Amino acid sequence: MNEILDFREHIFLLDKLPEFYKTLSSEYSNDFHFTNDDSCIRKPKNNFILVKDIPRYVNIEGKYLPKNIKLITVEQYSGFLINFKSVDSVDTYLKSRFGNTSRYKLRRSIKKLEACFDISYKMYFGDISKKEYDFVFEEFFRLLQLRSIEKGILDNRNIKRKNYYYKLVYPLILKKKASFFIIYNGSNPIDICLNFHVNNIVYQLIRTYDINYSKFNTGYIDLIKQIEWCINNNISFINFSYGDFYWKRRWCNTIYKYDYNIFYNSKSIKSTAKTFIYVTKIKIKHVLREKGLMAKYHEMKRKINNIFNSAKKLEIETHIIDFKKEVNVETEIYFYKANYNFLKRSIYEFLFNFNEKEKDIKIYNLMNNSNEYLIVGKENKIIIKTKSK
Repeated sequence: MNEILDFREHIFLLDKLPEFYKTLSSEYSNDFHFTNDDSCIRKPKNNFILVKDIPRYVNIEGKYLPKNIKLITVEQYSGFLINFKSVDSVDTYLKSRFGNTSRYKLRRSIKKLEACFDISYKMYFGDISKKEYDFVFEEFFRLLQLRSIEKGILDNRNIKRKNYYYKLVYPLILKKKASFFIIYNGSNPIDICLNFHVNNIVYQLIRTYDINYSKFNTGYIDLIKQIEWCINNNISFINFSYGDFYWKRRWCNTIYKYDYNIFYNSKSIKSTAKTFIYVTKIKIKHVLREKGLMAKYHEMKRKINNIFNSAKKLEIETHIIDFKKEVNVETEIYFYKANYNFLKRSIYEFLFNFNEKEKDIKIYNLMNNSNEYLIVGKENKIIIKTKSK
């Protein structure tokens, strides 16, 4: 009989230490501490128990095991966090990670986003109405699904767990054990991050954004605003979900490793053989991951998937025209309607490129051509042409 436990899920989502361990502490925070009473600690009885994703920034004291139960620890992938020790402001932190040019670009991204749209920022932590929660939650998973499709991820584990998260997160927000950080354009969420909290520790589980706003780098703006929130609220460190990405290495000041713990029955041939096979398998995957071959494999899968799905996509061309030029138009359209979603990215890129404001633009169908649209701002015009590939 096998048993698989996710260590991070136990700590950050369920707020408890797995029953095979006695205490947990961290070198980064005195408030990050868990203890199981002796009466709660159970001995591993199954022949194969896997405890996944134990971060090395925690110190764990285990229960004395029976002689026949052995423990193997196997190194896995890298993890990333921001340690706020000696960080007194978001500006101080950004200076420690980025040069003048990069910081200027980050500030410009915020100014552009706030100039083009009706932007506000909200951290739901301790208070959210059920009505707002339901709305945010549905938008969160809608955006996550669209982003997953764009990235070529067909089997997103988090999307499959939507109902599980729906029941879990709402009461945890009210108890200040979870939060939604959201960037709004008006009343519409355009960037959403789901966090879990243990005392003064934050764990970012899922981040997503509206892909129509890609030009505006809302993900980086989200990070800046959350770093600021963490510093203002005396957070010790913010930990990011697994995955080795360039942005994590750029933004985070601490890299650590995740380990797997495997308990097995050394007196059982079946258990010992299964453990040997499994350990060999994950060690091979680890080597492939460290050499970058796993990333290349997933990138190849994404490209192949995009080729097969390319027939479903629209090809969009944009043409700048003289602002004074008269164009025969048919009707003004309300591009917020769902049937015009295919235009939004091009419209928002127009705002970004020409420093126009969303509230100032108008969109029209061109006369006698249902596949061409005119975007008119205060000082600029473009024509968008669409056709199926």
